Amino acid sequence: MGIARRQFLQASLTSLIGWQFLTRDRVAFAAEQYVRQANGQQRKRALLIGINQYEAKEDSNAGWLPLQGCINDVELQRELLIYRFGFAPQDIVTLTDLEATRTNISNAISEHLVAQTLPDDLVIIHFSGHGSRLGDYNTLVPVDSGLPQNLENLQDITEQEWQGWLQAIATDRLLSIVDAGFYYPNMSELGNFRLRSRIGLKNWQPETEKAENPPLFSPEPKGTNLRAASGEMLCADAQWSGFSSGAFTYALVQQLWQIVPATTVHVVMSDLATTLDRRALHNDNLSIDKQVAAMWGIEASKQKAIPKTTFAEMLPIPEFGSDGVITSVTSDRHTAEVYLAGLPIAVLSNYEVGSILNVMASSIIPNPINEKSNEKSNNKINNKSNNNNNTVTDSAPKKLPIISPNPQATVQLKSRNGFNGKVEILSDRNNNRLLETGQLLQEVTRAVSHNVKLAIALDNGLSKIERVDATSSFSTLPNMFGVNANEQCADCLFGVQSASYGLFTVGHTPILGSFGSVGESVGVAIKRLQPFLESLLAAKLIRITENQASTHLDARVTLKATIGVDGRLAILASKSAARAALITKNAISNSVRTKPINIGDRLECQIENFSEYPLYTRIFCLDPRSKILTPNFSTPPYASDGIIAPSETLTIPNPKLPMSWAISAPKGMVDVYVVISRSPLLQVAKILETSQRQASSLSGLIALPNPLQVAQALLEDLDRAGKPSDLGNFGNISNTWMLDVQQWATFNFSYQVA
Repeated sequence: MGIARRQFLQASLTSLIGWQFLTRDRVAFAAEQYVRQANGQQRKRALLIGINQYEAKEDSNAGWLPLQGCINDVELQRELLIYRFGFAPQDIVTLTDLEATRTNISNAISEHLVAQTLPDDLVIIHFSGHGSRLGDYNTLVPVDSGLPQNLENLQDITEQEWQGWLQAIATDRLLSIVDAGFYYPNMSELGNFRLRSRIGLKNWQPETEKAENPPLFSPEPKGTNLRAASGEMLCADAQWSGFSSGAFTYALVQQLWQIVPATTVHVVMSDLATTLDRRALHNDNLSIDKQVAAMWGIEASKQKAIPKTTFAEMLPIPEFGSDGVITSVTSDRHTAEVYLAGLPIAVLSNYEVGSILNVMASSIIPNPINEKSNEKSNNKINNKSNNNNNTVTDSAPKKLPIISPNPQATVQLKSRNGFNGKVEILSDRNNNRLLETGQLLQEVTRAVSHNVKLAIALDNGLSKIERVDATSSFSTLPNMFGVNANEQCADCLFGVQSASYGLFTVGHTPILGSFGSVGESVGVAIKRLQPFLESLLAAKLIRITENQASTHLDARVTLKATIGVDGRLAILASKSAARAALITKNAISNSVRTKPINIGDRLECQIENFSEYPLYTRIFCLDPRSKILTPNFSTPPYASDGIIAPSETLTIPNPKLPMSWAISAPKGMVDVYVVISRSPLLQVAKILETSQRQASSLSGLIALPNPLQVAQALLEDLDRAGKPSDLGNFGNISNTWMLDVQQWATFNFSYQVA
């Protein structure tokens, strides 16, 4: 490149980037990057920030607590970017714990992102940690920022500063993710969660306003901005089975492992908001559509584009979803370490040894950038901004896998700890196939233990004696046990409200109808609550069967609502089996409604069978009272026993018959699980027969008097339909249900009753 052209590019880039402390060497480096990009070579860069080790005491009254899941957030994002979206490890800079000071964050943005990014490059920046609210400003809290009482040590980054820093990055292909909360509700723990927010300060102004400088401006958000919380929404640091993470980050990462190009951002965010509302922190004053708007910072001028916007416009999304990836292999390449973050959290927490996965074929294309020279440049940048080298330079693949639908090998899970596991190749199925790092995994057979237990967290508001009594009482109930809040993953919470014992969700929302009389003893209360607990355990078992992302069944389910007195028909959601062979990919997860519906509105479920064999279905509804209900019109004479004929559509309830599926009280979130199987669900039908014959319900739904029996029967039916004759390398799985993803599909829909 000639001197004149180089000088022109350097001058242009200096103006474009607008970052006041860029050096001549860094601008020259960016100019060289520009020349490479002009030849069609684009770069993907990321900065991942996670802070657990704040100087906070283990005291929930101190205004904040150390966090537990932020480092895992960084790992979840890093593995996703490398193995799913083809980021080179040396192009991902991480700042964790003591490295994540205000100065280091600022330097990393300026030197790793601003100085080296050019138009059309892809940039992802993620922050996990505490947020706060100082005066009129939302702030991110670096590790070297203290409490507001010590103003001389306050190093918070205001949202305005954060957006200003992002504005200097010379690309619009920018994704900013913030897993922090700004509202502090006068407590640092809630239910089974730590809150990612630090106590704030009302009377505060940034230094730029205290001096005679103009106030901080509020730049328009750049790129796509996703955040866990806004306004008075709360942000959770969550305990899962074997690990902690941000509830928001895990839900987002899990969906991005499964995402296909046609999936819209609106579908992802609505599913994410529903997951958080149901499994983490419920927002009483915000409907799901308002939560989506708060978490997705889209400009008002782009509101009309929401239904059509996809991540494919930014991320290099493969055509097929993945449940996990091989991260390392042994010398004989027959066993491997795997990463299973593509599984939904309800499934992952109960994913048992013996599960079988396919190893997908991948062809590797070289990264077009000179990796060696850039690794050297990045190391230099990181060493200048921090004494530690924060660039990831491990042995992970530096190439982009292109997924093929053809499996190359089959492996079986030998052990699992959180989202990390070990697998062994099934030698009798693979004809000397060998495993490779970076190969993606897709589920074949799901192993679920017969001994799934319900974990009940004991609220911190209980006295020591109450906790001892509760622990003892829970131990006498089958498949249930008590844990201390914030110490282990839990499914619900036992506590006290207005001097009455009852149950809460893990986010401390009271479960309606579970609270007894004042003066009741702990032991009597727990005995009274046993039906509630059995219903919650049944719901847990049903949720474990959810597999829309991994099923191969050729089926699509659409849930519709007839709204208001004028009978307007609205699609609540339409979902297809993600790995079905006979359904076009652009029909998958491309429709969702997030606005609430009202009591008295009516539902309708359409199930399309694209295959040449009959399918069988059952529907279960989980309401805010922890009750499990089922439609009483999926059996004769209202439907042909839930049978969907080949290449036909079944509508439930039958529109030609008088029965209706009416929305009834209480208000809140309702989950609908539509289970479809290639084999008749005989055990479920046998148990439900008596209840359905005796039931009469104006809404068309009946509450199951024996929900745990029904849920166990469902798993028995699915196990009988899908258990392989060859159980692989693990012969002793008599206490495990084995579910074949080619034999069943469970679709989950959620709607909010206003």
